Amino acid sequence: MVYVRSRKFCCCLPVRFGVFVMSLAALLFGGLVAIAGWIEVKDIHEHPIDQAEATALYIHAAIFSILALVGAFGLFGAISKQTGLVSLFGWMLGFHLGFSIATGVYTIYTLFKRNPEEALANCINGSDDPTVIHSCQEGLKILKIIVVTAYCVSWLFELYGYIIVNAYVKQLQEEESVNVASNPNAPMTHYVPPPSNYAFTQSAQAQGNQA
Repeated sequence: MVYVRSRKFCCCLPVRFGVFVMSLAALLFGGLVAIAGWIEVKDIHEHPIDQAEATALYIHAAIFSILALVGAFGLFGAISKQTGLVSLFGWMLGFHLGFSIATGVYTIYTLFKRNPEEALANCINGSDDPTVIHSCQEGLKILKIIVVTAYCVSWLFELYGYIIVNAYVKQLQEEESVNVASNPNAPMTHYVPPPSNYAFTQSAQAQGNQA
């Protein structure tokens, strides 16, 4: 029986385990960051911010929501060991990575380009309540830290995950090739000669015979 060498990552771990862990982490990490992002979106009504920042916040929440969905899809593919699903998961992961980098750069730029005092004034919205002022000050700082950290971690995570998924797809393709080659029950086509009394097997009726 022919065995296919199991590809590894981190020196000793099988790539299937890597795909499983990466997809599960994408599901959990993307889901948590998305929830935090949508909570921030919800708070826009209470603490108004600039339209550009609001747009960036919506994009941020949507991107990580999509990451959670991609992770769920990859988790199913890793469990089922279907080459097509795992390959599609890799394609989705690569596409999401490129789109996330493009939108993430815009989001980070939008958050940092504006005057902090102006952003704080919009958040306070004329309130004299010390609690509101403190909440806005800390909230803006925490928001920037969360956004930058989340994007940097997710980019590195997705890039490495994309490499692992591609390695696992190649392994599955090799396993399928070996299974097809070694399957004794695979249907085969044999030539079956016609019976001897078949009319057109007689020499007198052969092509080119002269009567």
